[in-house]
Amino acid sequence: MKIVSLDVHSEASQLVAVSEEGEIFLEMKVATDMALLRQIIRGIPGRKRVVFEEGPLSGRLTDALRDVADDVVSCDPSQNALIALAENGNDERDARGLVLLARTNALRPVFVPPEPYRTLRSLLGHDRNLQQGVTRAKNRIKALCRRVGIRYRGNGAYSTANRPEVLGQISESGLRWQMNSVYRELDLLRRERCGVRRVVKGMARQLKVIDRLQSAPGVGPITARTVVAWVVDPARFRSRKALSSYAGLGLGQGWTNWKPTGPAKASRRGQRELKRVLFLAANAAVKGKNALARRYQARRDAGWEHSKAIRDTARTLLYTLVKMWKTGEDYDDNRVSVPCSKERPA
Repeated sequence: MKIVSLDVHSEASQLVAVSEEGEIFLEMKVATDMALLRQIIRGIPGRKRVVFEEGPLSGRLTDALRDVADDVVSCDPSQNALIALAENGNDERDARGLVLLARTNALRPVFVPPEPYRTLRSLLGHDRNLQQGVTRAKNRIKALCRRVGIRYRGNGAYSTANRPEVLGQISESGLRWQMNSVYRELDLLRRERCGVRRVVKGMARQLKVIDRLQSAPGVGPITARTVVAWVVDPARFRSRKALSSYAGLGLGQGWTNWKPTGPAKASRRGQRELKRVLFLAANAAVKGKNALARRYQARRDAGWEHSKAIRDTARTLLYTLVKMWKTGEDYDDNRVSVPCSKERPA
């Protein structure tokens, strides 16, 4: 199979095409235009694999080239030390290095989700950023209140009804204008967040599984949408271990001389946003009366620390959601295993 590598940039890309014998028969700089790239790659005869490093344009490239190549591979650039650590790297050498890695099966493919999952991921990230902006604006309001000695309780300093009273207690005109400015920023961020949630809610109607996942304890709309957006297709994971590793809920274990180097530790890798919402959902689930809460309590009774027990609950919740996704069934409390005997913490 011929290999076509692309060193992709926003305006132009370096293209290198290599035959089955490893000889370069096409090398050129080409504009990063999807129609032009399709035309060039379609014109290469025979079976061909297109490879490029994961980046902002990976989704568009995959969609554009999927039907003009036998295989399209977006690879993890952090694993390509031959390219990343080269002292004399440039676009031409990087494209050739990518060919060498592809020919030796040294590339680590990255899953590129189709639409609408890519857009859903982007919107969920935007909503998260807006939420953080709202929190920052509230913190600045509280800081200004403390600076001028204004007492407040709960959300009293943020509500529209109390704002005239808050502003009336600020004698300095500059600080009063600043408080008004932060209030306007807070209102704008809230309106934008309402807008993005409305758009996400409309997209979620296309993915019926989101409503089903919300029948599980602790799982709300945000958690269900995040799980669907990042998992995309449960069948792409070969095992439960691969799924938990992707979500950052697996265990890290080093080995040397065919022996483990110390105890297994919680992995710090994985998809952080997916991991965050699963922990939030697990903490909410263990406060109710359900099998997940009983499983968590059994772990605690067996001597597990809270962090290990809640990680086990989050991992079990993820397995449960994926099982519901595969079978098309609603949550069933009887299908969640609850340990009866003391077990070693994982």
